[in-house]
Amino acid sequence: MKDEQLILQERAKKIAGWKTELTSKGESLVVVEFQLIPERYCIAGSFVTEVLPLKAITPIPGVPAFVLGVMNVRGKIISIINLKTFFNLKETGITQLNKIIIVKQNQMEFAIVTDAITGTREILLSSLSAPPVTLSGIGADYIKGVTPDGLILLDIATVLSSKSIIVNQK
Repeated sequence: MKDEQLILQERAKKIAGWKTELTSKGESLVVVEFQLIPERYCIAGSFVTEVLPLKAITPIPGVPAFVLGVMNVRGKIISIINLKTFFNLKETGITQLNKIIIVKQNQMEFAIVTDAITGTREILLSSLSAPPVTLSGIGADYIKGVTPDGLILLDIATVLSSKSIIVNQK
């Protein structure tokens, strides 16, 4: 049974265009790439549960500005977080063209609003450079590194466990 699952996983990776083996240059990570215009970001695919179009959001009064509200996803209520507001980035507005990425670690789960989903790809962890020293503000604490082509890898585990993102946990 396990052999069959491994075979099916390898086939799925090949169909999706992923490399099936780690490269000889070092450890790699499969990421989901998205845009928060004008920047390109990515998060580790292991934290992503779904990517969906943005549907009707129910606003919640009295929450911080970065919480857009909640959305019903097949009977499950998911909080919608706007990272642009959370990171103090320039806001371009929310439209029906936006997509969401549902991320989860342990019991913490929420959706991130993106301007566009670019796709998935594999990055070498050894190719990451440190975040630029010019980057300041709350967002600097949540960046793992930057790829040579300017893709910013978010430390989504830190975002998911951040006390700054938890609203009135009782």
